[in-house]
Amino acid sequence: MDYSSYQTADFLTDDSFIAYCYAESTEAIEKWENIAAQKPDLGLKIDEARELCLLLGIKVGAAEKSIALERLKNALDETVEAELPESRIIGLRNYVMRWIAVAAAVLIMAGAFAVYQLNTNPTGAALYSAANDHNYSLIGRTKAGERRFIRLPDGSTVLLNGASSLKIATDYNAHNRHLLLTGEAFFSVTKNKHKPFVVITGKTATTALGTSFKVESYPDATMASVMLLTGKVKVECTRPDLDVADVTLIPGQKAALFKGDKVFTQTDFNASDLQNWINRKLVFKDAGLPEIAAKIKAMYGIIIAPVDKAGDSISFTGEFSGKNINEVLEAIGFTNHFTYKQDGNTIKLLF
Repeated sequence: MDYSSYQTADFLTDDSFIAYCYAESTEAIEKWENIAAQKPDLGLKIDEARELCLLLGIKVGAAEKSIALERLKNALDETVEAELPESRIIGLRNYVMRWIAVAAAVLIMAGAFAVYQLNTNPTGAALYSAANDHNYSLIGRTKAGERRFIRLPDGSTVLLNGASSLKIATDYNAHNRHLLLTGEAFFSVTKNKHKPFVVITGKTATTALGTSFKVESYPDATMASVMLLTGKVKVECTRPDLDVADVTLIPGQKAALFKGDKVFTQTDFNASDLQNWINRKLVFKDAGLPEIAAKIKAMYGIIIAPVDKAGDSISFTGEFSGKNINEVLEAIGFTNHFTYKQDGNTIKLLF
């Protein structure tokens, strides 16, 4: 049979195609996979029809489909027999029969989609509580001071900072785009208003449609934050016991949630500071140890352990771009006469 003229309605009324969509028949699966392979131009139509078919089955059972279809058939019979002579009833019924199932599908899908939308936009707290190893899988992990660039299936990108991990939902890009972050990362999101992009952490959940932002949420840190570079995002707290109100950010704004607080602290930030973070650019001018330690922690996720009074004499002027933590510390240590020892994400300075 020639399927080149098939439209969505034709697919949805083809029993073998329905069996293929729901993997109910090996024969049907082989048939439609072969058709898609032999006729690449049909691939998009097949994918679209399959997505609609699967959407139809999300919240609606077989009994409901049958009832809806029967009601439409009865309604059509009553209308046709009341308004047309018998000679035309049979011809019209044959013509519209394949559209009856499509009409039923459209009606059911409309209701199913509304329910689906309601149920697939839960709160950040609900998303975090439902996350587990069955519905999320590890896609990236970094050591302290390490960075990793990750491209997601939808084209969005992630710059994963040190001592961090990122998990991706097993159904990512199906109807939603959910990620589970531990640590810190910068996200550049491909626009798709139909599939919300949500970054979930143990403290915050950030929802975007198409934008770029940085999320920081290390497990032992006293503060979690979101910095928005472009677009707009909604930030929620994933701790329902805190009852923290959601906030919406515009470019240049930062939302921070400090340990013990029950409200997000919103402040402005300089976009160049975030760009420096992205490019791993550090600038010091007569910087003492507190400033150096703060910038190293922000850039690399590495903590410089408290030191005695010897640290008070440290001062450094210089600029680093794209350097790793060892290169930075060796340069600062050379001019200030110290060495260092690293243990995980903590560094101890040795004078």
